[in-house]
Amino acid sequence: MVWFRRDLRLGSNPAWTEATRAHDAVMPLFVLDPHLWRNAGPHRGPQLASHLRALDGQLGERGGRLHVAHGDPAAVFQALQPQATYWNDDYTPYARRRDEEVAETLPSVHRFAGTVVHAPDTIWTKSGGPYRVFTPYSKAWASAGLPSYGQEAETTITATQGDGIPEAAEALMPGGEQAAHDRLLQFLEQVDDYKEVRDRPDLDLTSRLSADLKFGTLSPLEVIEAVGDATAGRAGFVRQLCWRDFWAQVLYHQPHTVREPMRQEYESIRWRNDPAEFAAW
Repeated sequence: MVWFRRDLRLGSNPAWTEATRAHDAVMPLFVLDPHLWRNAGPHRGPQLASHLRALDGQLGERGGRLHVAHGDPAAVFQALQPQATYWNDDYTPYARRRDEEVAETLPSVHRFAGTVVHAPDTIWTKSGGPYRVFTPYSKAWASAGLPSYGQEAETTITATQGDGIPEAAEALMPGGEQAAHDRLLQFLEQVDDYKEVRDRPDLDLTSRLSADLKFGTLSPLEVIEAVGDATAGRAGFVRQLCWRDFWAQVLYHQPHTVREPMRQEYESIRWRNDPAEFAAW
């Protein structure tokens, strides 16, 4: 079984790749966790549903379907009883608690770092601790090189739909891996100017890839491979993906930063909340 979460793609997906290589039959699973679905909001929920429909379509082209189960993940796995389970790790405190609870009930779990370039527990300071400052982290991150995921193998994909994909409003962006690649190709036409224009709010020149990285319709690895570092703009954008990994490892090693500052001296900051200023901005 491959448990899809923040990796709604078949390409550049180490959990999917390794499962198809190791087994003659694979069930692709997505668990619609009510805790997350209730808090999805008017845009994230429809976008998720759109991505799930596209993933189901990809699997359909291979003779299978996406099995969607509604409910608590631990209860879902207890009912399905898979022989072996593959997933790409998520690093939020909620996800880590959920995954540990599920893993304790399963006979065989294979976990990968398909949502980041380098897992949070692989880049360490010289003293053996996690980084708290970005610049030295970025140097260690770059020197670690890029991982390789390989190619998926042909396998039988189960065709059960489970509870099905929920109905939702129209998404803001076309869903699925192919649409995400189209957005990446569009960004590649302007990425060389990224370093000079990325802080210009009067220009519509952002990458528009953050949602695809969040849902995992693109992997950060394949984005880096496509962008490269041939120009200052391209290197500058790859640096932003390094920032993404940096904050993932901060959250992993310091989960209190979900609600509290990383440094205690910032707890006393008094934030100015001025509706008129915000409206002007």
